[in-house]
Amino acid sequence: MSRSRHGHDPKGKRVACLKLGCTAVSVLLVVIANTANAADWRFAPRSRLFQPLLADPTETQFSILKYTNNSRLEGTIGGSWEAFDAKRANGSTVRIGIHAGVFTLLRKTGPTFPLEMTDFLFGLHTDVQQGHFSGRFEFAHVSAHLADGFSDPVRRPFTYSREYFTFYGAYSWHWLRVYSSLRLSNHAIPNIKRWRLQIGSEAVTRSLLGEKARMYAAYDLRIFNALGTVTNLTAHLGILFHSPSGSGLRAAIVGHSGRSEHGQFFDVRDQYIGLGLFLDL
Repeated sequence: MSRSRHGHDPKGKRVACLKLGCTAVSVLLVVIANTANAADWRFAPRSRLFQPLLADPTETQFSILKYTNNSRLEGTIGGSWEAFDAKRANGSTVRIGIHAGVFTLLRKTGPTFPLEMTDFLFGLHTDVQQGHFSGRFEFAHVSAHLADGFSDPVRRPFTYSREYFTFYGAYSWHWLRVYSSLRLSNHAIPNIKRWRLQIGSEAVTRSLLGEKARMYAAYDLRIFNALGTVTNLTAHLGILFHSPSGSGLRAAIVGHSGRSEHGQFFDVRDQYIGLGLFLDL
């Protein structure tokens, strides 16, 4: 079998990409067939139907987070683009789009910020909403890489590549949203995170300083297998300035306990308190 000098299997990558494409087309055809009799079609709607999870560190968004207990900081660049949606006669809405993100880990060294690690994510999603209920089905690929700013001679880079399906469900009622998800991985190198369970909740107050400023609190709990069962908990307490569509700016105190969410550090315990700024598009 032919392999590259880094140990990657080019044929395996081609097969994985083919599976990704076939799955995306299949999901798209199913959704189009089920919404063929929709009352109203819209192309390129501006906002997300399944709103971003405020305390989920794997959410695709623009953000910067400075740890207060060490010299590291995280920077995220990403977002979601909605292709089209369809409103059915029963009041439900189905929306299809793509999302992508780059998750970086940096270290402050004097006046510089060497880049230690980068995770790349690309996904396809189908969102649904009816009344207080919303949901999302997604299929995504993620890979993780050590960068040239990582200086530990003991820890060597390895291949980290995964594809997975995730099913989300959420219920919103006035100032409260609760949600859960189930993630199943059909391809994983190394053989970890084959499944993930997620639960969380978000509470947002009434307006404080003007029409759009509100306080919020959120927590996100993720349970998965990575050399044993792992529990990661992330919590936010902050203020947000959001439009009715959910886009806007947030500033929060962030706490995290468990393992690192970065692929190359999946086996490293990670516990921090940080100050974060988040741009929700």
